[in-house]
Amino acid sequence: MNSNTGLAHAVRASVLVLCSMLFSVLLGFTVPAQAKPRLFGTVEFQMDLKKQQNWLSAIRKHEEHSIFFDEKRFNSSTFWKDLKQQTEGKTLLQKLNIVNRFWNRWPYRTDPEVYGKQDYWAAPYEFLAKSGDCEDYSIIKYYTLKELGVPVDAMRIVVVKETIRNIGHAILAVYDGDKVYILDNLSDAVRPAERVRNYAPQFSVNEKHRWVHVKAR
Repeated sequence: MNSNTGLAHAVRASVLVLCSMLFSVLLGFTVPAQAKPRLFGTVEFQMDLKKQQNWLSAIRKHEEHSIFFDEKRFNSSTFWKDLKQQTEGKTLLQKLNIVNRFWNRWPYRTDPEVYGKQDYWAAPYEFLAKSGDCEDYSIIKYYTLKELGVPVDAMRIVVVKETIRNIGHAILAVYDGDKVYILDNLSDAVRPAERVRNYAPQFSVNEKHRWVHVKAR
């Protein structure tokens, strides 16, 4: 590549970045500082949560009916205090694996089957009683880890497209410095995001914000 060609590519890249920033401003997005690692190589734009009513409803329901008190029984052999004890003194990655494997024991059930709706985001107490689908696993893992001291700012529930089968899915992403770990109801092993190559994120949420994700060019 000669110097003129290299300069042309650099100029084109700069123009694309500026156009993306202008587009985001016009639509009310906040351009992030990209302090966190890019999730699956995407560029993200921060928004508020007002459009994500199913998630806001799950947040409200959880605030009214928390399941995280010591004598709450999760299954025949485990109270909340027992699960907490299993994670004491463990590293973050060890905690993630314990929580991921524990909740993956619950059977997968679809929203129409359980709630009679096409898309329903269940609060943890609902998942505990009825189980649920992919976003419901992610929600209960999110709140479990929050109770175990993982900051909300370090977690995202991520709605993705599974690119091999071209279907929707949801996972939990946990940030740890320059690493992102993926908790998935399809795998008991917690995996670094760079090893997961078949997910294209559409949007992600925590209790503070919503982000839309755009494939980087």
